[in-house]
Amino acid sequence: MRAPAFDGSQLGPPLGYFTYTVADDRWWWSDGVYVLHGFAPQEVPATTEFLLRHKHPDDMARTYEVLETAARTGEPFSCYHRVIDRRQRVRSVLAVGRGVKDADGQVEQLTGFFIDLTDVRRAETEAEVELALLRIAEHRAVIEQAKGMLMLTTGADADGAFALLRRYSQQGNVKLNEVAHRLVDSVTAAARDGEHPRSTVVSFLDGLRSTV
Repeated sequence: MRAPAFDGSQLGPPLGYFTYTVADDRWWWSDGVYVLHGFAPQEVPATTEFLLRHKHPDDMARTYEVLETAARTGEPFSCYHRVIDRRQRVRSVLAVGRGVKDADGQVEQLTGFFIDLTDVRRAETEAEVELALLRIAEHRAVIEQAKGMLMLTTGADADGAFALLRRYSQQGNVKLNEVAHRLVDSVTAAARDGEHPRSTVVSFLDGLRSTV
């Protein structure tokens, strides 16, 4: 029985193929499914119990529900979940499959494949962390700019300028970095129009006071 074709639209090449015969709860796995779980081909019995035992505890119930639904309806399915191999390493995988029905319209088999997404998910996580750090750095830079503008205009020191930003942030229920961005954008736009930065900062603070 052939598994669903890998058409290139998936996130990676199949790591291993499977066929599940519904009537007798029997599995066939290609070598890659054993490797996915950290075993040599044919080293362990191919059973439902084995698969569930190696699912991440948070994903076990959901993956079993997907299997049950597919065995009942035969509809194509995909299920992202995590596998814990024999060395306790967590691997992110995607199971893709479909049902094969007999002449009476009953689901006879499920057939499909696993894709290993571990490296993809790790790269996504690293990218998300990097983006978050860039945003933090950007906010800090703008806050420093806003502090400098307030120090120049009000004569406050660095701590006093930051306290001023924080006060308007708390009283106006606006994020501190948003207050800083608004101030810097206002002064930048006014400078392009030839206005004096001091008068722009004063007008901005007056506007915040009236809003609060």
